[in-house]
Amino acid sequence: MGSPRKGENTDRLTDLAIEALNNKNIEVKKYYLNSKKIFGCNACEYCIANGNCNIKDDITEIINEMKVSDGYIFAAPSYNYNVSSQMKILMDRTFCLNDYSNNSWKTKLDPGKKAIIIGVCKGKSIASMGYTMEAMRKPIDELGVKIIDEIRYFDTKHNPVISNPEIKKELTFRITNNSELKR
Repeated sequence: MGSPRKGENTDRLTDLAIEALNNKNIEVKKYYLNSKKIFGCNACEYCIANGNCNIKDDITEIINEMKVSDGYIFAAPSYNYNVSSQMKILMDRTFCLNDYSNNSWKTKLDPGKKAIIIGVCKGKSIASMGYTMEAMRKPIDELGVKIIDEIRYFDTKHNPVISNPEIKKELTFRITNNSELKR
């Protein structure tokens, strides 16, 4: 959860997705990045030379969880046409999941991992989201994770998640009928 605002649009939309996944007997663990002790990447390249990040904070727990989980939900609001700073830190820190040994590149994640990406924006059009979705999609795609759905929700100023009963139906339908998700 890349939003610093618990109980607001990004959080509510993510909870709807989690509820639909739970209804498919898929367990989800939720991390609020804003309530974690996290530090940004400092480009020291320790991970390239040693295979893991030398920054010891709560992102370490999330990275370790990513290694053993089957899939992920990455959710962030759009802040100035991009992801929140909390989500940007997580995306930057996933760089340590790349293996650059033997002068080549490969992911350290097991094959078959999947992700749902959620972007939320107060602006009136999808263009207001700017690079939000791409800022999550590119690093995750680079790790070999298959993105099975991208959920974009905008115009929260006029249509907040809490006031939209149709969004729960839509998310439930999308997740229930997504053939990429185990039952």
